[in-house]
Amino acid sequence: MKKIFFSVLVAVAAFFGSGTAKAQISVNFTTAEMSAENAELANAVMEQQTADPELANKTFKKLLGKVKKDKEQAVAVGKFFLDKSVYPCAKQLANLAYTTDHTYVPGLMLGVGVHLMRKNYGEAGAKLDEILANDPDNIEALRLSARVYKYVNPYAAKDILNQIIEKDPTNLDAYKQLGDIAYQLEEYKDACAAFKTFFDGTPNPTIDDLRSGENYLLSLMNQSDPYTMKDMANKLLPIDPNDLIVRRMKFFADMDTYDYATAMQDIAYITNKEYNDTLYLYLDYVYAANFASEVENDYAKAIEFYKQGLQIDPTKTAGYKEVANLYRRLKNPAEGVAFYEKYIELLGEKADEADKLGLGVYYTSVKDAIPNKEDGTVDAEARLAIIQKADPFFAEYMEALPDKYQGPFYRAKLWIRDNQAAEDEPKMWYEKTLEIINTLPAEEAEKALNYKKTALTYLMVYYLKTDNDEVCKTYVEQILAIDPNDKLANQVQSVLK
Repeated sequence: MKKIFFSVLVAVAAFFGSGTAKAQISVNFTTAEMSAENAELANAVMEQQTADPELANKTFKKLLGKVKKDKEQAVAVGKFFLDKSVYPCAKQLANLAYTTDHTYVPGLMLGVGVHLMRKNYGEAGAKLDEILANDPDNIEALRLSARVYKYVNPYAAKDILNQIIEKDPTNLDAYKQLGDIAYQLEEYKDACAAFKTFFDGTPNPTIDDLRSGENYLLSLMNQSDPYTMKDMANKLLPIDPNDLIVRRMKFFADMDTYDYATAMQDIAYITNKEYNDTLYLYLDYVYAANFASEVENDYAKAIEFYKQGLQIDPTKTAGYKEVANLYRRLKNPAEGVAFYEKYIELLGEKADEADKLGLGVYYTSVKDAIPNKEDGTVDAEARLAIIQKADPFFAEYMEALPDKYQGPFYRAKLWIRDNQAAEDEPKMWYEKTLEIINTLPAEEAEKALNYKKTALTYLMVYYLKTDNDEVCKTYVEQILAIDPNDKLANQVQSVLK
């Protein structure tokens, strides 16, 4: 008796001296009502804890003596302390009930609750196994087992939840848990199916459902279902209008469903900086950039959003390419080329020939944007410097893919330094372009007609400027065979006559 009393005293003192941990998983089980005398003692323990801890210990000792041989009252009093999150007291009563009758289900459930209060999932699982060994259809025990296994073996938890659903197809909480576990396992399609059943059957979700709702939204995004995302976000937002995940998913969904009028309101959480900087994601700024460029036609603002996103996560390779393309749309490719170079650098070995060709084409836009000199003449030296930097990318592409006409075609455009002059390098590469296109099967050659016409046009003008009318005529005829209404070709034809 002295040993038992000492352990109780230490446990209660520990509780009253340092506080308790909150239970993370609710445990629902039915107990007998506390007798009036036991209820009075239990309440006295709670009231005396701060005013007179020593008296509280004595009162609790007396309470233990009252219920020592009464498992029902031991569990009833234990549940009282469990609900108050008083771990040491609940634990002593759970042990007492188990000693009295180790098969008594409410006593075992009390033990489960005590272990879950301290997140002792292994011990809680062992108690649940004892319950299910004698009562395999105990839905509450199955529910708790699923919750416990969720943290240590989510696949086992899924099996348990499916058992619950098989026994009780109307058990919405099982679907909710199943959705959370599928989300945890990145099985987003299964998560969406489970969450749909839960939320379809829960027209008025509460704060307790919000985390699962967030998981549902994220799963829907993974499954590219913006319309359901939109509906679900609108259903969840009234629960907590400041929930960042719900607001984020609503903005994304409204953008992806082209509801720009609503998205204009949604984006405030970004533009007004309503949350701590650390809570924003790269993707927040990607969607904000898309809004700026697609809705507001403000490419400069879109660039700034992308830059903010890349500060959060500088490894997002595609972001650098998007910034480069936005600079090109602003007709400022010189500012954007460094971002395209960074894009290629980050791709590393994953950069294929098409990526490198893209960089070469980007350099071409940089070259074309170089302004003329003050006297109005072309700055050939500045253009040549860019050409020489970019040409190796085209050479590499053509070496790797000698049968692709895109390499010589874009290489020809790169080498045009002066649109008013007849230049030999573009002529050479346009001739190579035609050589490859003319060897293509009819179906592929048809797809390349625009490329072919551009090459023919350059060569037509080249020979016109070099006074070689006979050769010029051959290109005029080829252009008109493709497009009889081509204005320039018809004009040149009239001059040659």
